[in-house]
Amino acid sequence: MRIKLAILCVVLSVGTASADQDDLVTAPNAILCMNADSLETATAPPVAKSQAVLQAMGCLRSEAGIRTRMVQAAPGGLWQVRFYPAGMSGGVVLWGRPSAFVPAEGLHARSRTRA
Repeated sequence: MRIKLAILCVVLSVGTASADQDDLVTAPNAILCMNADSLETATAPPVAKSQAVLQAMGCLRSEAGIRTRMVQAAPGGLWQVRFYPAGMSGGVVLWGRPSAFVPAEGLHARSRTRA
């Protein structure tokens, strides 16, 4: 599991996939985990700051703008998504809080207003 997550982290550092209008994208510093039960601990500020600790937990902190698609909204307000970093056309299923995602066009609109 650690090897898969390490590969995913390397792929994330390369760049982002292009987003379709109907897709969600990750918000800045989105915390995503392979296991929904890890999210509470992973989003605690001391843990969320350390990519190494997150990785050991089966989680990652994503850059903004990575394309995702909703798989399901689970009880407790968590979302299961398919996460599509560059170089991983099939994506990977991860869990996150709704605040970790924005509509694809919403992120681009915010980027343009800051320029």
